[in-house]
Amino acid sequence: MRKLIKKYLSKQFYFLKWVMRYFKSISFSKPEQKQIIICFDGVFSHGGLVDRLKGIVSFYQVANALDYDFKILFYHPFELERFLNPNQVDWLIKSEAIKWHPFKDQFVHVVNDFNVNPMELVKQKNANRYFVYANIDYGRALFPHLNEDALAQQWNTAFTSLFKISELLNQRLQDINTSNFIAFHTRFTSIMGDFKDTTSLVLPEAVQEQLKYKLLEKIKDLSANKTAYIFSDSINFINYVTANSSIKAVEGLPFHMDNFEKNTQIEGHLKTLIDFFMISKSSHVYFLKKEEMYNSSFSKYAAIVGKTPFTHIDL
Repeated sequence: MRKLIKKYLSKQFYFLKWVMRYFKSISFSKPEQKQIIICFDGVFSHGGLVDRLKGIVSFYQVANALDYDFKILFYHPFELERFLNPNQVDWLIKSEAIKWHPFKDQFVHVVNDFNVNPMELVKQKNANRYFVYANIDYGRALFPHLNEDALAQQWNTAFTSLFKISELLNQRLQDINTSNFIAFHTRFTSIMGDFKDTTSLVLPEAVQEQLKYKLLEKIKDLSANKTAYIFSDSINFINYVTANSSIKAVEGLPFHMDNFEKNTQIEGHLKTLIDFFMISKSSHVYFLKKEEMYNSSFSKYAAIVGKTPFTHIDL
């Protein structure tokens, strides 16, 4: 009972916080077609790039199945269209165009909520318009009969329908040699002492050195006689790999969209998108993890976008 009360109060708090942002947008008109608007407007944290893409794709799949209009309100911490443009779906909407009916529209906050079936949620609410905050891939709930390969294909199809890369991102990718290479990805969060995130643990320096050495030995073994790039959230590890091997790295500092320093420099976000699409263009993606490291899905979804073979390796 206590958990249910806490959950209810949390949802009321989220709603009040949202109303405070969009109170001036009240309108008693209704859309011509039922509509889902997924929002990334700084009201709530969502996580990194892939978390946001998971939420977008999941609720696009719902909208597509129900024949709802679908929009993406994404201007925090940057405007999404700087990097990704509408492809087959006209999803672009600006904050000044937002209107909400206080009785016939629905606010939906399911950030980090793995126990929701978004299709059933939308059907049950039966609203004219949904303002959604989400960061989960609900593919398994939406398509329970599909295996992992088929789910990945569904995700790829939805992503491709929604997005094409912008001229800015395309130009930066063309400036990098992307011919026939394999990609290695690691996620450390704070343990290397160079990345602030939701975790704060920093490993002793001697343990860091042992970890870097073991990872690099595995990378060298897998990349023998091949061109390879390393992608990581740790600049210390990237520098270690490039200094002690022929493995390449994309220029720039690793960056997380919801980092605690509130860095708004566009180059940091551009680096994240470049890494994602670089990985998608590789011939094979390897995600390397030891027990003390973080389990990221960044490279897995990049591989799905590029239809690239993906291998998760536990050391």
